[in-house]
Amino acid sequence: MNKTLKIKAVSLSFCMCATALMQGCMLNANEYSYISQTGTSGSESAAYTDTGSESSPADSSDNTTEETIPSSLHMEPPEVDTEAPVFISYPRTISLVKGKEFVPDDYVGYIDDTDRDVELKVTGEVDNNTVGDYPIQMTITDDAGNSKTIDVTVKVYAKKPTPTKKPTSSTSKTSSTGTTKSKKPSFADLKSKYETGNAFIGIDVSKYQGNIDFQKVKDAGCHFVILRMAIYNNGKFGIDTKFEENYKKAKAAGLLIGVYYYSVDNTEKLMKEHCAELAKALKGKEIDFPVAYDFEKWKGFQKLKMNSSDLNNMFYLFCTEMESYGYDAMIYANPYFLRNWFKPGHYKIWLADWKTQPSYVGTFYFWQFSATGRIAGIQGDVDVNIYYPEGRTVEAKKEDSNG
Repeated sequence: MNKTLKIKAVSLSFCMCATALMQGCMLNANEYSYISQTGTSGSESAAYTDTGSESSPADSSDNTTEETIPSSLHMEPPEVDTEAPVFISYPRTISLVKGKEFVPDDYVGYIDDTDRDVELKVTGEVDNNTVGDYPIQMTITDDAGNSKTIDVTVKVYAKKPTPTKKPTSSTSKTSSTGTTKSKKPSFADLKSKYETGNAFIGIDVSKYQGNIDFQKVKDAGCHFVILRMAIYNNGKFGIDTKFEENYKKAKAAGLLIGVYYYSVDNTEKLMKEHCAELAKALKGKEIDFPVAYDFEKWKGFQKLKMNSSDLNNMFYLFCTEMESYGYDAMIYANPYFLRNWFKPGHYKIWLADWKTQPSYVGTFYFWQFSATGRIAGIQGDVDVNIYYPEGRTVEAKKEDSNG
C-alpha cells in the first residue's frame, strides 16, 4: 500500500539532477551552508508550460516505484555575525486600551541569523493611563552589536475602538432589491481559470470549516483535499477535532487526500514526540501527498528562542522523522519566508500566495491562491489550491537589456 502519491519519473529526474548539482553547496543568502549528502535547491531556470493533458491527477492506486532519496539536511549559522536581526512582524501603529499594560514584545516578531536571545529596546515614553498618541522607537540588537530600528506609534484609547468595516470586492453586499450578491468567485469559475493542462484544483480544510459534505465537494469538481491533522501551539498538542471524520468522508467521496501539521515546535524532543503522534494518527490511513509542515508563528517568534538556522533545522527534523515512519514531507510557506528564511532543499513546496499569479521564483507543487473560495458542501470561505503533479517552475523576470 502506498502511503504517499508517487510522483512520476520526471519528478525523480528533477530531484536527482538537482542533487548532483547542489551537493555540498554553499548558499549565498545570509552565508548559511547546507551540510547534506543530498541537499538541493529549487530550480529557477525552466519556465512552466502547460502539457495540454485533460486527464485526472494520479491516484493512490499508482504503483510506480522510485528510488528513495535520503534526507540529511542541516543548517549552521555563519561563523562571523555581520547581519542585523530583522523584524518579521510589526505594526506601524499599536492600539492600546487605556489602563492596559504596554508590553512591546507582545506586538512584534523578530529573528536573527545567529542569536537566539536578541535584545529589544524601546526609546520614548508611553503613558498607558492617558489617551493620546505616543511615538516610540523599537531597536533590536544581537550579541555582535548589529541592530535594526523601527518607528512605531502607540495610540492609547479610552476604550478599544470598533473596526470600521469597508466593503471590498471579496465581500457580499445587498442590492437595492434586497437580494445579496456575492463578489467572491464561484468554485466553477476558479476551476475554469486555474485548472489548465496538467494542473488540478483542490481545497484545504480544518475544524473551522465545520461539517463538510465531501460528496458535494467532489461533485463540484474538486480533485483533492488537504486536511489539518494536528496543531501544536501555546504549549498544547492536539489532533484536529474534525480530522478523523474529514478523512473518512473525503475518502468515501473518492477525493485524493493530503494532511498538514501546524507547528511551533522549538526543540528536538518536542518535534520527535509530536511526529510520533502524527504517525499514530495516520496509522491505517492512505494519503496521496507528502505530509506538510506549516509554521506561522512570526508574531512573537523571538519567544521560541530560535535563530534562523534552528527554524530550518526544525523543519528538516520534521521531514526525517516523518520519513522514518514511511511518509514524504513538504513545506507550506509564503514567498517572503521562502525567499528570506526557509531553505527547503530538495523538499517539495506548497506555496501560499493569494494572487492571480504566483510571485515566488522557483519550483512548487501546490499553490494556495485563495483563502476566500466558495464551494458546495462547505458553509463559508475555504482555501483553494492548485496541484501540479510534475511541479511548476516560475522564472525570475529578465531585465530589459535596452535599459
